[in-house]
Amino acid sequence: MLKNKKTKLKSWNEVDDALKLLSELYIQKQELEGEQTVKINEIKQSIKNKSEVIQYQIKLLKDNIERFTEENKTEFLQKRTKKLTYGTLSYRVVKKVCCKCAEDAIKALKLLKMDFCIRTKNELDKEQILNCDETILAKAGITIKSDDKLKIEPYIEEINDN
Repeated sequence: MLKNKKTKLKSWNEVDDALKLLSELYIQKQELEGEQTVKINEIKQSIKNKSEVIQYQIKLLKDNIERFTEENKTEFLQKRTKKLTYGTLSYRVVKKVCCKCAEDAIKALKLLKMDFCIRTKNELDKEQILNCDETILAKAGITIKSDDKLKIEPYIEEINDN
């Protein structure tokens, strides 16, 4: 990004002034983001208030439909689906896995040699990789890239206090 471009800054004083301006711009950005957050939260609260009534009505209607359907479940013995003008009601057999403690269940499955029932997540541990021999890592197709990056830290708090 910065390669092949000449700086417009001519002295460390100008760099220091640029850092001050950078701090002021960060402060302006933070203020705008804070204002944005406040407005977003106000909108969210307004929508939440309006939607709570709708959510309650939805729940009541669904509960009533479920109760009525349960009371008339015998109508679903032969045909598991009932098509109405404005929607469809269906009963489906659904299986759900339940266990009190996943850790205990995993241990038990391992003891029963049922590892195929256990999902494991594999991912690189980058912190450990940084401690490994790079020639060995290269065999695994892993390289470690080093960069000399400039870290710019304007004194936002000090500027903000003034």
